[in-house]
Amino acid sequence: MSDFNHFKEKYQQHLAVIRFAAGTIKRYIYFLNSFFKYLEEMNIFEIAAVTKDHIQDYQTHLYEAVNSRGEPNSVFHQNNMLKVIKGFFRFLAEQNYLVSDPSRDVSYARTPKRLPRSILTGPEVKKMIRAPNTKTATGYRDRAIIEVFYSTGIRRNELINLQLADVDYHDGLVRVNSGKGSKDRVVPIGRIACRYIENYVKQVRPMLVKNPTDNHLFLTMNGTKISENRLWELIKIYSKRSKIKKNITTHTFRHTCATLMLKNKANIRHIQELLGHSSLEATQIYTRVSITDLKEVHSKCHPREKDKE
Repeated sequence: MSDFNHFKEKYQQHLAVIRFAAGTIKRYIYFLNSFFKYLEEMNIFEIAAVTKDHIQDYQTHLYEAVNSRGEPNSVFHQNNMLKVIKGFFRFLAEQNYLVSDPSRDVSYARTPKRLPRSILTGPEVKKMIRAPNTKTATGYRDRAIIEVFYSTGIRRNELINLQLADVDYHDGLVRVNSGKGSKDRVVPIGRIACRYIENYVKQVRPMLVKNPTDNHLFLTMNGTKISENRLWELIKIYSKRSKIKKNITTHTFRHTCATLMLKNKANIRHIQELLGHSSLEATQIYTRVSITDLKEVHSKCHPREKDKE
C-alpha cells in the first residue's frame, strides 16, 4: 500500500489554501496520479523512495509515450507534467515531509520557440467583429465578447469570469481577477468596445438574467455564465461565417491584439503589462511575428533591391 494518496491530499489542501483555481488543482492532481501510476509500475510505493533518477526516467517515459491521438507528447505538455511534480516535491521538502527535494536538479526540456499561428489581419478582424447578428440578444452579446477579446487581449478564462463590477466603461478599464498565476491586473479597453459593453449591460444582459445575484458579465440564454466550450463554438461559427480559412480560436484575438499593437509602435513592455506576462521573454515572441513587416521594409528600403538586374 503506497503513501501517495496521503501526500497528494496534503498538497491538494495546500493548493486550495493558496487559492489556486479549482480547475488548476484538478489538472495538477490528474498529472500527479499519472506519475504515481508510473512509480507503482516500477514497484515504488513510498514518496521517500523516489529519487532524481526516477523522475528523470519518468521524463524519458513522457518523451517516448504517445497521447490519445496517437501523437508524441509535446514539449509543452512534458514540461507541464514536470512542473507539477517539481512543485509537489518542493512542497513536501519545505513542509519537512521529506529530507530533501529529489526533483530540484531535474531540468526542463528545451521548449522550441514557436510563433503564434493564425494571426488575423486588420480587415479579417473587422469581418469577425461584424459577423454576429446584433439584432438578437445573443448576437449583441457575441459582438461585445469579440470586441472585448480584441481590445484587451485577455485570456478566455479571464473573460468568462469577468463580473459586472470589473468593467468600467466610463473610464475604459477592465479589472482581471485571478489571471494566470492567480495575478490580478487592470487593463485598458477601447472606446468602441466600451460602447458595446455599456449597451449590452443596460439593454441586452437584463434579457438573459435568470438569477439576479449572478454578477457574471457574459451570460447564456439559460442565465448562467458562458462556458469555455460555448466560446470556442461561437468563434468557430463566426470565423466560418466570415469565410476566414485560418484556424481561429479565442486566443487568436490575444495574439492579434499584441501583434497589431506592436506594428503600430507600441512599447513591448506595455504589451507585456496588457497581456499579463510575468516575464518579458514571453512577450518578445511577438517581435518575431513582425518579420513580414521587416521583409516589406527591406524590399522597399535596401539599396540592392532598387538595382535593376
